[in-house]
Amino acid sequence: MAARRGGKPRKALLAACLLLLVAAFAARPASAQDDAPFARLFDTGAPLAGPLTPETLARQDQCRLVPEDTVNHLFAGDALLLNDKLAVLLGKQGRGIELYSRMAGGLKRHATLGHAGTLLSPLDPLDALKIVQNTSSAVTVEAAFGGREPAAARLRLTTGEAILEIQSQAGRGFLDVQSDTRYVVVPDYFGDDAVYGSEVQQGLYLPAENFCLNLLEGGEAMLMSVWGSSQQEAWLGAPSRPNAGRLGSSRLRCLTGKSLWLALLESPGLWHDRLGLADDGWKPPFPAKWRASLLRTNGFADSCDLDSGPGAEQKAGPLPAPLIACRIVYPLDRSTATPLTASCLTDVMRNTLGVGPCQYILACEGLAAQGDPTPNSVMGWVEKQFEQNKERKAGDEIKDRLQFMVKHVADARNRIDHYAQFATRLRKALADKPGPFFAIADDLDYAATTGLAPAAAPERARQLAREVAALVGQPDALPACQRLANDLRAIGAVQDRALAKCRMDVRRARQQARTLAANTSAEAGPAQLILRLAETTLENK
Repeated sequence: MAARRGGKPRKALLAACLLLLVAAFAARPASAQDDAPFARLFDTGAPLAGPLTPETLARQDQCRLVPEDTVNHLFAGDALLLNDKLAVLLGKQGRGIELYSRMAGGLKRHATLGHAGTLLSPLDPLDALKIVQNTSSAVTVEAAFGGREPAAARLRLTTGEAILEIQSQAGRGFLDVQSDTRYVVVPDYFGDDAVYGSEVQQGLYLPAENFCLNLLEGGEAMLMSVWGSSQQEAWLGAPSRPNAGRLGSSRLRCLTGKSLWLALLESPGLWHDRLGLADDGWKPPFPAKWRASLLRTNGFADSCDLDSGPGAEQKAGPLPAPLIACRIVYPLDRSTATPLTASCLTDVMRNTLGVGPCQYILACEGLAAQGDPTPNSVMGWVEKQFEQNKERKAGDEIKDRLQFMVKHVADARNRIDHYAQFATRLRKALADKPGPFFAIADDLDYAATTGLAPAAAPERARQLAREVAALVGQPDALPACQRLANDLRAIGAVQDRALAKCRMDVRRARQQARTLAANTSAEAGPAQLILRLAETTLENK
């Protein structure tokens, strides 16, 4: 009884001690060397002559905290945006904007950012800095750039995230991203990635709509670029030195009010490449859905999940380009066993675009609808009703959802057929000039034919849906429902892959047309024709 009577005083004492600790932490002087997740803003006092170092962060005379809520501070030196994941240095002495990682127990510069007026023009100088937001949850600094046409961009760093948001204020020019990159990947969740390596010898547009991925040298970091509008195309610059083994800078178009995000993912062994097709003994450093891509020339690749089994990288169908004996692997998505401390591409998609892979591709294809009418989603819900013996009560809703699902399958098929028509138009437009576009047309034909196969026809989906509806009220109907659900999910999987591959092929055609128009004036006529066909196909939903 005595111990129980003393419980409340002890709890009160512990609570008081906790409050004192919190107050002490809040009252202590903030240092740039702190690993607190809060967003903070510092002034280096004088422009740094060299890279940011841990020693610089440790010296409060070189990294002076700009007090929270202060927005009228005039920078004597460089501006430093800081949280526990990233350090962003806006330098005044022509070094550009430097992006550092703090996640590996130190400081490592991974990218340098700048602004350019055109695809090929030199970088504009950084003229002035202005604080827009300065709180513990987020800091935002506006950087003004000189040049023929002045431009400004706002850089925002939030609490505890390895993501830098950049938003153009003038809506002109390009964000230039320079990094020590080995491969640039345009990920495709349901189809094949586009992968570019050291074979790139001249600048080219990427077949990307909203994101691309830089695999940084060393295999321990990836830089993911994300943008909010499909009109913000991405340009991969040529290497600064021929045969350097590393890629040049990327340039992302700026649009007024549209955000760009740079997300840094870092972990030992985060991505891996190997020459040759033999197993080299590499194992993923943490459980996730790892993506494996077998490289071909011209950006083509054969992609699959790493655990799909031996030979999964070699799929049936036309081979659009010769094989390069190289495979790359990186973490595409989370699994149920992925540690909370690990990050994958899907995490970045959700934190920036606010959607997952399935919602993203449906939105791109104009197939998004309230309630997610895909076979996988609908049949998952229907199965739960049977598992919980609620199918009688939910009978009408089951039939309604099945109807929405069948309509979705029919809409997806129409979209695939639309892509097949693009291949026909492409060949007709270039009948007298065979070239790289014909390889795209061949690959598109194969992908569309697979998606239009009778096994994935709306009529079959409709019949399977009728059989599911007929199970309502039948005894022991769950096994039959699960069997039909697997058949319907297979239809959805075939359509998902066909849509992804078709869309990527049309994006490749658009990319090559843009690249031809930018690099060779002699090809401008055919390039503009293909560009119009591709844009019409992608936008006609």
